[in-house]
Amino acid sequence: MTCFAGLKPGSISTSTGGSGRGTAEPVDGVLLNPAIVAVLPSKFFAINYNTEQWGITISDNGQEALFPAALAFVRSDVNDFKTQQLSLALSYSFYKMFSIGTTVSMLEYEQPITISEKKYRQTVADVGVMFSPNPFFGVGLVANKVTASEMNLDPLLQKQKTVGFGTQYTYMNFVRFRFDVESAPEYKANRLVYMGGMETFLNDWVIARVGYQNNNVLRKNFVSTGIGFTGPQFGIHYAFISNVADKTEDKHSIDLGVPF
Repeated sequence: MTCFAGLKPGSISTSTGGSGRGTAEPVDGVLLNPAIVAVLPSKFFAINYNTEQWGITISDNGQEALFPAALAFVRSDVNDFKTQQLSLALSYSFYKMFSIGTTVSMLEYEQPITISEKKYRQTVADVGVMFSPNPFFGVGLVANKVTASEMNLDPLLQKQKTVGFGTQYTYMNFVRFRFDVESAPEYKANRLVYMGGMETFLNDWVIARVGYQNNNVLRKNFVSTGIGFTGPQFGIHYAFISNVADKTEDKHSIDLGVPF
């Protein structure tokens, strides 16, 4: 949504406007905030797919784990500009309510050049924190690209330096409100990205979602919706996001999540 080369989070975040930096969501939360890994209840495996991107995430917060950790691989292809990201997230929890985490990513960019392609590689580190005193409330703060190796590629095509804040509140196990705000590149506050959404249980297993994003960096507004099934053995989630002014940018996304 606001990342380099159009890289997007998973379907749950997408259907709620891109929010999730303060939400302990195992399907795609660890892609937004590494500190979320330490808040997850167990091990989790997730696959995300849309027309421009696919990714796989494995997270482990089991009792035998020395450190809560997650491994993610994401590949995207937007206007023939390809990106590939392999990330390792490590997290640690204090008093079961405050957690910190860091993600180290190896990025590869493929830029088409007339008759050949040129590849660029970069190592990037992100840092996140999360405070979740109970299952009904949480806040998170993430600084993306706090450090990175140098690379001779247009900065606009690279992963951007941003800082994001997110929060969630769940009311009576029935509805969950999510709201995030992210800075402009280079940690600037002159053009902010506002993201918000709502999730509600239609029954014990089915969740409906709606969201909105006011993106002042891209100067675009997005609306989103989605539905998810969360069974005891697996979950499947669908999202649809639409640019209010340009329907050619409409996207569909689907995730599969399996606890183990």
